[in-house]
Formats: sequence, structure tokens, C-alpha cells
Amino acid sequence: MNHRFEYRPYRRRFRHPLATAHGEWRYREGIIIRLEREDSSVGFGEIAPLPSFGTETLEQALTWCREQSYELIFQDQLPDQLPCCQWAVASALAVLEADFFQASFELAGLVDSLEKLAGKQEAGYQTFKIKIAIEERAVEFRQVDAYFELLRPGQRLRLDANGGLRESDYSTWLEFLEGKPVEYLEQPLPPGLENRMLEMAEPFSTPIALDESIAGMQSLAEWNHWPGPLVVKPSLLGRVHGSLPGRIVGSSVFETSFGLEAGLQFLARHQRTGTAIGYDTISLMEEDGWSIHQTGATLDCGSVSPGQLQSLWEEKQ
Repeated sequence: MNHRFEYRPYRRRFRHPLATAHGEWRYREGIIIRLEREDSSVGFGEIAPLPSFGTETLEQALTWCREQSYELIFQDQLPDQLPCCQWAVASALAVLEADFFQASFELAGLVDSLEKLAGKQEAGYQTFKIKIAIEERAVEFRQVDAYFELLRPGQRLRLDANGGLRESDYSTWLEFLEGKPVEYLEQPLPPGLENRMLEMAEPFSTPIALDESIAGMQSLAEWNHWPGPLVVKPSLLGRVHGSLPGRIVGSSVFETSFGLEAGLQFLARHQRTGTAIGYDTISLMEEDGWSIHQTGATLDCGSVSPGQLQSLWEEKQ
């Protein structure tokens, strides 16, 4: 069946530049796509590239969109070099097929100060995520110790290095974190050093999660045996096929509500653990109308309907 195809680029600003081990992130750019069938039913998808994870660039995605005619090509003709385009089309088709779930997910609160941690605690969050490998190690040790002192019973931290640690730093972090309330240390070393990560972590109890190492379905299958969590960004997976590991933990790439709902729908189908998901992103973006999900310590899949997304599409024309 052919579908009418439309697309709309967007550019959003972070309230404050997001600091990572690779520098500051000031804007999120992407593309919303809309498919319409002959019976007037519609489905939406979002192309949210992240080239550092091996996806296409925004310009490559825009080129693909411009090349589409009034009727979209079949999905299996989309090249694997365009995983975010593949994902967007699959998301839109899933809505058209009424493949629609409802679920509620606990969120891992993203914090960068003690004040934000305290605020998240009061809001009911139990899991918190902080970025490391940004400042000097000694400075970050003091900061993390201060977070630990504020944690209440049962609360835990996730530490995300974005692959920015050296091996010597990684070893010292493992020693520092031993016996402390850490849910996991996320991607301490760059992709390509996964076996080294496991080897160095063996004497310690802190679980090690992969994130940047999971750049699509191929790498997800490659690391299916990984003993720790596998952080999966649905928007970057491309065409999903085959069985998925039970240890996946969903994570956002700062999508609008179009991509956010698509990611939540994916997690409702595939995330088989009660682990908090990394979707505490809405408050980090300026209030520009692109986010219509209600969020707090939890985020509800299915709370935003296709009709509401259609209204948002019309509003952004």
C-alpha cells in the first residue's frame, strides 16, 4: 500500500547547553514525517540523527526526505545507512496498523547539581543519572560523594561517562565506586574497548552498561551476551528485527513528542525489566510547543494519542 508522505524539519534549543564528555550540546535538530493512507488514517515518525552513534547526518536525512515523491517508497528499500529514517517510517507504519500500547515507566532523573537532586527526590524519583568525565577526576569524586550523601534508602545513581574515560581513570573510578549505591557505570571507555571494560571491571561489583557501543540492531545483537545493562536509544535502531535482549534500558535522544511516543511504544513491547528509563529530557528543552507529554517521576506510554500528534503537526505548519 502506498502512503502520502510529508516531512517537517525542526530546530530546538536546550534551556542550558548540555555538557558531555564530548563537549556542549546546544541545539537538537531533526525531522518529523507524516504518512497518510487512502482511508485518511495517519501515522507519525521522527528522524532524530546522532552521527556520533554512527547514524546518518541531518543533511543526509533531509536529502532522503526531499527525494521522496508524493507516495513513499516501500520501507524495505530504505538503505541501512539511514537508520533514523528507517525508524521513523517504521514508527509511522506501526501507528497506522494500530499497534498501540499503554504503560507507565519510572524515569531516571537527570541531575547536574545537588539542588536538582533534592528537587527530583521531592518529586518522587528513585534513580538519578549524572554525567562524568567532564571535569578533573578529583573534582568529580567530591561531587559524586556529595550526591551519595543526599541519597535516601533504596535510591541509586547511574554515572554516564559517554566513553570519555581513559583506562587509568576507569580503574580509579571502579575503586572509588566499590560498595556504593550505584546502579551502573555507563560506557566508561569508547566503543571498540568493550572487552577491556569487562576485563578491568571483573574484580569489582559495579555493573557496567553499554551505550555508545549500541549503535543499531547489528551492534545490539553483537553484544547480546554482555552481562550488564544495554542502553538502547530506539530512535537510532533503524529497522528492528529478531529477538531483543531482556536487559535493554530505554534512553531518549531528546526527541519531540512524536519521537518520544514512538520510543515509549517500542519499550512497552520490548523492555522486559522494571528498570527506570532514561527519558527525563523534556524539562531540558525550551518550552517551544514540541513536547506535549506530561512528565514527572513517571512517564506514560499511550497518554498522547495520534489525534493529539495530528493537532501538533497542524500547529507547527
